[in-house]
Amino acid sequence: MNRLFTTLLLTALFTSAHAGMEMNDNPVTTLVYVQQFEYRDGIGGNNGEGGLVWDDARLRIGTDLNKIELRSSGERVDNETESANVQLFYSRALWSFWDFQIGWTRDIRPKPQRDWLTFGLTGIAPYEMHGDVFLSVGRNGRTALELEFEKDFLITQRWIIAPLIEADFSSKDDPEVGIGSGLTELELGLRLRYRISKKIAPYAGISWRGLYGDTADFAEAEGEDPKVWQWVVGFTGWF
Repeated sequence: MNRLFTTLLLTALFTSAHAGMEMNDNPVTTLVYVQQFEYRDGIGGNNGEGGLVWDDARLRIGTDLNKIELRSSGERVDNETESANVQLFYSRALWSFWDFQIGWTRDIRPKPQRDWLTFGLTGIAPYEMHGDVFLSVGRNGRTALELEFEKDFLITQRWIIAPLIEADFSSKDDPEVGIGSGLTELELGLRLRYRISKKIAPYAGISWRGLYGDTADFAEAEGEDPKVWQWVVGFTGWF
């Protein structure tokens, strides 16, 4: 997807969203949100390196029906950014608890950078489980699928335990960035949060990550362990 097409696409999406905002009686609001901002480190003899992780950090502007979102996720290890992306989406509410999103994703790290046209659904699945499903289409027939599901279980009104599962898939090998085809990564996590207020909640927990197929082979060739257990500490919040 060349830059001109990306620019035209995002301009059209922004114009559409802005028009919808003007016609809607709902006020335009701004939200800054981060799902995970945490430090991770290996457990026991595990050789997973510690680092700073941010996941689904976003700036949202819009109404209940139409929104523009700027997102980012990434990881820093030993003062170096190992992975990072930035996303710009137009989001429109389809049903009471689900939004459809379309926009642009750029993988900044690892290099070389990759650009994608991304389609997504985000919302509340059955049994009050939060779900994200994103399909990205890139150059040379590359496609990527990301699935993430998380559910909150209230222990008390302030203490919450939240299991999470995330899976990534790729249609083709991409050795330049260390990605193989098929299931590339699976992550399982469990976090215990304490809700200080409605807006912010620190947490601690554990995370397991597994790499598969050629993705695991690429990681091992770089001296990385494809299966790691890590403890995590961080916070989630919105402003």
